Amino acid sequence: MWDVRGWKCLTVHDDPPLVAARQELLSWLAEVEEPHQTAWTQRLKSDLDHPHFSVRLELYLHHYFKSNSWDIEIEPEMPASPNKPDFRVIRGKVSIIVEAKAVLDEQSTTQQTQRLRQLADNLTSKLSRDVIIEPLSDLPPGLPARRISTQIEQRAKTRTDQILEFALSHVHQGTPYSLKIIILPQVSDSREPGGVGGTISGVHTLATGKRVRDALEQKAGKYGVIDVPFLIAVYGTGQFPVRTRDELDALFGDRIWNLRTSGQVTECREPNGFFASVLEGKRRHEGVSAVLFYRFKWLNDTHVHLAHIYHNPFALRPLSPDLFPEVPQMVPVLKWINGEPNDVEEDCL
Repeated sequence: MWDVRGWKCLTVHDDPPLVAARQELLSWLAEVEEPHQTAWTQRLKSDLDHPHFSVRLELYLHHYFKSNSWDIEIEPEMPASPNKPDFRVIRGKVSIIVEAKAVLDEQSTTQQTQRLRQLADNLTSKLSRDVIIEPLSDLPPGLPARRISTQIEQRAKTRTDQILEFALSHVHQGTPYSLKIIILPQVSDSREPGGVGGTISGVHTLATGKRVRDALEQKAGKYGVIDVPFLIAVYGTGQFPVRTRDELDALFGDRIWNLRTSGQVTECREPNGFFASVLEGKRRHEGVSAVLFYRFKWLNDTHVHLAHIYHNPFALRPLSPDLFPEVPQMVPVLKWINGEPNDVEEDCL
């Protein structure tokens, strides 16, 4: 079903497993208060993969926290940044900032958003800052590139030293559309400019772990100093979904093998992992407390939602594993508790 995109993956026919999956997502959607429910409905029923899969991750997180007696604030204001995270969740004296990120493979991205890719590349070259454009809805037949470029350029002038993230919504030729714009402080020399769907336009040259690491980098520095724990949730889907080994590469560094003089081969890691990387003697992402990975898995005639968490061993504000008693977690001593994650064979859903 790889020629079927977005919401159509769940509505292409009425087999009982597909019916059950979409009914469950719609029931979770009903738990979301307005005005967010309307916006999320448009994204869930989009014919594009990125808005569809990204809101499915947000629906899972919203339902999980609500079902576990957390109070949920969607897109809360942040005192140190104009950007808004996806959630602030509160239970008792514990408050957590939660940011969601869908990471799609290159095939899923380029088949849908070539027009946005060209626009992002042009803006990146003009502004000397990485510009990433994510579709939050279906796109009109003719995209108003000049209008969008002007709006992005105006916002880029407001803060040149910070990551900016904002939404643009308009109606063009009778068709409403919404885009999420991410502007990074400067162009990285190690990547090709521009991007769509939260990935860089040169993503086809990158390993899956590198794609995940880049996605985490985009989220890590958006909100300035956060005085509570910060959790980033990732849904790596598409034709080549994210697996446990990709997660470990992203968080702890690329794998390398050393051949000793004795002939023994040992495996170690480059110091480029999201948790492990250092800049000027300081851990670069100590403000991120943990990373959650979400997976959707078919089991015969039913499905399950799976999640597991990696705790940052260098976090300034660690998360207590006791907050997620039934979720497999890798704690700072680098061992799994509550079971281990399951790798998943995904199809279109």
